[in-house]
Amino acid sequence: MTTSPSTARRLWSPLGVALLLAILGSGTKAGADRGALHLRASEAFAPCLRPALDAFTRESGWTVVLDVGEPDPPREADVVVGDDSEMTRLLEAGVADLQTSVDLGSLPWVWVVVPPGSPPGSLSALAPDRVVVLGGRAGRGARESLQGLAADRLRVSRDGGELRRARYALLPRSLAGTGEHRRSDVRPLIATAALVAGAPHAAAARRLLAFLQGDRGRGLLSTCLDAIETGASKGGSAQASYARSVVDWWLPDCSLTHDGYNDPGQVLGAPDAVFLGVKDSYRGIMSLGQGGYVTVDLVDTAVDGPGPDIRVYQVTGTEPVTLYAASSPQGPFVLVGLRMDCGTRTPGLENYEHHCDFDLRGTGISEARYVKVEDGEIYPCLAGGTITEGADIDAIEILNKKP
Repeated sequence: MTTSPSTARRLWSPLGVALLLAILGSGTKAGADRGALHLRASEAFAPCLRPALDAFTRESGWTVVLDVGEPDPPREADVVVGDDSEMTRLLEAGVADLQTSVDLGSLPWVWVVVPPGSPPGSLSALAPDRVVVLGGRAGRGARESLQGLAADRLRVSRDGGELRRARYALLPRSLAGTGEHRRSDVRPLIATAALVAGAPHAAAARRLLAFLQGDRGRGLLSTCLDAIETGASKGGSAQASYARSVVDWWLPDCSLTHDGYNDPGQVLGAPDAVFLGVKDSYRGIMSLGQGGYVTVDLVDTAVDGPGPDIRVYQVTGTEPVTLYAASSPQGPFVLVGLRMDCGTRTPGLENYEHHCDFDLRGTGISEARYVKVEDGEIYPCLAGGTITEGADIDAIEILNKKP
C-alpha cells in the first residue's frame, strides 16, 4: 500500500512522535547503561579515585559510574573499593573475589584544626565546640580513639559537606577541609579494590583493576593515597618465636557444625596461611567462630619490653581479637587487650594477612608463657554466610622474648 504525504502527516501526530521519541530514548539509556562500569567506593576513597577513573574512561572508552557509599552491599557494582574493615565480609563470603583484590594505597587520618596555628595539644582539649568524626565502619578506629571525649562534644557524620566544613575534626585526609592538618596516629585506611563475583562487565572490570595497579593509575592515585609499607615488620625475624603447642580450645556447637576450619593446631608455628583461589578455601588457619578461643604454650616467655610484646596473625578480615596472658597453664589469665581491631597489614606477606599487637605494660604482669586468643567479633553463628566465621587465626608470635 502506498501512503500519500498527507496521510503520513496525519499518522505522525504529536502523540505518535512523542511515543516514538520515548521508545528511542529508553533504548538509548539501556544501551548506555550496558556500556558503563559501576564502581562502588566508600566516602573516604571516592575523591582519591575520581582522577584515575576519568583517565581510564578517556583512554579505554568505558564510562565508569562512581557510586559513593559503603561497599557492602555492592548493589549493582562491578568493582568495589573500601578499607579492610568494610571489605571483610564481602571477601570472606565470596561476594567480592579475593583472588582479584589489590591494594591501591593507604590514607592517613588527620586532625583538622581551625584556625591554623592553634597551640599544640590534643584536639579534644583545643576544640571549644564539637569534634566531627567520620561515621560508618571505616571510622570505627577513629571513634574509638575519641572515647575519652564527652558524648555531647562528638558529632558522627558521613555527610561530605559537613565533614569538610568542620572547624575541629578527625578525618581521613581526603575528606579534610580548610584549616591546619595534623597527622593522627589512628591506623590509616587501606584502599582495597576487588571484582564483584558475577559482575556484568567482568572483562572491563578486570581491565580497570589492571589500570589502577599500573604506573598510570598509581601515579594518579598517589596525589591522594600514600604507598603501603612493604619492608620488613618487627615480627617474623630469624630469631622469631611462635606458639608451639595447644593447651586448650573451645568452639560453640554451632561453629563446630558450620565452620570448616576447626583444627587448633593450625595456629602453631610461623604465619603460613594460604588462600587457595576459591571462596572459603584456605590452608593454615583456625576460625574461632562465635566467641571461641584457643590457648597456646609459647614455650619461650614474652616479657614487657619496648613497644608491643605479642602479635596475633589473622587472615582476610579485621575481626577484633581479645587476648589473655598467664605464667602457668592454670592461670590466672590476665586481660591484655579486649576486642582489639586485628586488621593491620603485615609487611612482606600477602594482602590477606593481618595482625594485631598487644603490650603487657599496664596489665599487672611483666611476662607470660601462655596466651589465650579469643574471638572478639561475636558474629551470630546462625546468621553467618561462610565457613570461616569469627577471627581466623594463623599464628601467635613473641615480639619481646625473655633472654
